[in-house]
Amino acid sequence: MKDNPFRLISALVVAVIVYWSVSLNFNAIGPREGIQYSAAGNEPAVVETERKMRLNEDPIEGLKNQILPEKKDGKEMETYSVLPEDLNHSIFINRVDGYSIRIPKKISVDMSLSGIRSVLENEDLRIEVYRQPMNTNGGEGVQSYVNYSNLFVENKVDHKLERKEKITLNGEREAYFLKWSRKALSRVENDRCFYVSIDVPLSKDEVMTFFFKSSKALDDQRCIQIASSLQLVDKTAEPYIRTIHQIENKNWNQETRSRYRQLFLESERLQWGIFETDAPLNFSELKKIESKLGFTFPILLYYTGLLENSDQHPNLSAALENAKREGRLLELTLQTVEQAPGKGNMVYDVLDGSYDLYLKNYAAEVAASKAPVLFRLGNEMNGDWCVYSAHHTSKDTEIFQEFYRYVYSIFRNAGADNVIWVWNPNGKSFPDYKWNEELCYYPGDEYVDVIGMTSYNTGTYYQSEHWNEFDQLYDSLYAKYVQRYEKPLMITEFSSSSVGGNKEDWVANMFQHIGKYDKLRVAVWWDGCDWDSEGNVARSYFIDESDDLVRLFRDNLARFR
Repeated sequence: MKDNPFRLISALVVAVIVYWSVSLNFNAIGPREGIQYSAAGNEPAVVETERKMRLNEDPIEGLKNQILPEKKDGKEMETYSVLPEDLNHSIFINRVDGYSIRIPKKISVDMSLSGIRSVLENEDLRIEVYRQPMNTNGGEGVQSYVNYSNLFVENKVDHKLERKEKITLNGEREAYFLKWSRKALSRVENDRCFYVSIDVPLSKDEVMTFFFKSSKALDDQRCIQIASSLQLVDKTAEPYIRTIHQIENKNWNQETRSRYRQLFLESERLQWGIFETDAPLNFSELKKIESKLGFTFPILLYYTGLLENSDQHPNLSAALENAKREGRLLELTLQTVEQAPGKGNMVYDVLDGSYDLYLKNYAAEVAASKAPVLFRLGNEMNGDWCVYSAHHTSKDTEIFQEFYRYVYSIFRNAGADNVIWVWNPNGKSFPDYKWNEELCYYPGDEYVDVIGMTSYNTGTYYQSEHWNEFDQLYDSLYAKYVQRYEKPLMITEFSSSSVGGNKEDWVANMFQHIGKYDKLRVAVWWDGCDWDSEGNVARSYFIDESDDLVRLFRDNLARFR
């Protein structure tokens, strides 16, 4: 019988597959064969590994690395490699944080925040990986990091704890395993509501956090196998973080577009705003302050919340109308609030449709006012005092993104073409962990018109706090924001306490330095106070607290009339 050409080709393909599989069969647990280790220890010599892998890559299309092609910045591409291992797995190498792990094929890689995390994702699964240094000088340890990161599970209304224990990876490394789930939210498409978190201490100074989320119940062993495949390698790339670009908002009406251009693009003079407790519902106290200062604040900060058992905010319409009548631009802030015990987190309720009518009425009132507004949704989301922070929502920063984009869509549907969207993280993240970093909350360039800055000199009323001068708070913050964000900048709220230092000197320092920030267009002073648990004033932020303070503001604000 003559040889069948098709049979010969098939045999050849099988032989190639067998040879390729044997030559590249890395062991996912423990040191992997085929990787050359550096003389310094168990760290793979990554460059040599990749050279060998390329020489042995299989020419058959189905066996190639199946990462979907994406348009990426060249600097992002330099931060990682994905090398084929077998039919179902690849080796992901993070060159910034210095590690490799074994991952499923057909999974996309996002290293646009490579200085913070790696994101590996397909239709059902998302894996976030963080290499977290510990602040051992501040007394922070691995256990405190794990405990504080996972405090959200105490909310048993929304979170179902399924497994919590210490495990051992490869018979060597101890790790902390946490598995939980929550209800799928009706306003989130393909909601990934099943979670696993594995914290792997590298030393007393570092922890690797593997954060898994899926729209289907997660397999514990598959998650553990990925964490077990961890190998440390040399750090060979500089961190890359994608620049946040400005996108023209084409939905504005003419008046709002003109006001935005005048305020943030054309004017070189800093505009001032103020929060005063009663305004804009009542201007009596504000006008007394303005009379002392000889200055009228063109921008007013006004807070609103999502209210339980209500279809609309009782004072929103009056606030909008009063600000419009007085010729003031409103910095309108909307926040979710802490609900009564047993009711869970309001952010989840919003994303399950419970507040649709309230939000639609809210957006309709804003649209009906027609006057331009600065709209700030869920400010300081990277602060653990905010119930919409990921600290309270499964360590999942995508929950805030979904919340922000969902409210945005309601405003769009209401025809609110008079809204300038302000996205406003706190100047420092609390907790200051990578999974809580501000950029992890960013909803997308098309949803943000202005970047808000916030940092306070809280004074020293509480033992853990320190006195910080204005330039100490804002010089480095401004430099970071200018590097990260191409969008206009404003200080949405700031102030100084009078406890622990000289407030007059602080304000003098502020006026001396604030003019250096040439891309800053608005600054809003927060006039009020914070109370302690016994009703005492803990932080006094009043603008007219002393005659010297009034004189400082009056003399310096005269330049901005």
